[in-house]
Amino acid sequence: MELREYLKIIKSNFKLIIIISIITAVSAFLFSTMKPVVYEISISLAINKNKTQITDDFKYDGYYALQASEMLANTIVEWTKSPTIVDAIYQKAGVNQNFKNIKSYTKKFTAKKMSSQHVEIKFKTNTRENAEKISSATVKIISDKIKTLEKDSEKEIAFSVSSENPIIIENKPDAFLNLFIGLVSGFILGIFIVFGRRYFT
Repeated sequence: MELREYLKIIKSNFKLIIIISIITAVSAFLFSTMKPVVYEISISLAINKNKTQITDDFKYDGYYALQASEMLANTIVEWTKSPTIVDAIYQKAGVNQNFKNIKSYTKKFTAKKMSSQHVEIKFKTNTRENAEKISSATVKIISDKIKTLEKDSEKEIAFSVSSENPIIIENKPDAFLNLFIGLVSGFILGIFIVFGRRYFT
């Protein structure tokens, strides 16, 4: 089949292709406008040592503190995967999440150790108010857990965490961009449908 024949088939079915393009574009636009806004949050936790060795001799404290803070950073990462701690965070925030199963608890937060004294925690929620509440509750619960470790170790573990204001980004679908993408995709889909129908008939 020559190019001229392909163009002839497209021309004779152009109305159908346009209809499919419009339906796809409108569907993409409506889906984008109806999709709820999602807020992406990033919390940066700094691990601080509360006391140092008081001596004029060579200090091992800095070396051991670095190792201890690295272990604590790993512990914080694991805490964010604990259903008990995740539930405590949401209880503290007063946000009802309606977790469906245990796996949904473990996937709520994404935590990563960026360095021995820096942990980044990310999560998503549906309102800015909830984002602020959960961020505050997260820092509070982790701080309380570290204080409990310090108490149980008779102050051998002397660390605390501090956090700047969380980064909160509103993630809203670009309806007009999706309209354009839907129009182009619909046009291509229409051509495939026309040639597919031609092939089978």
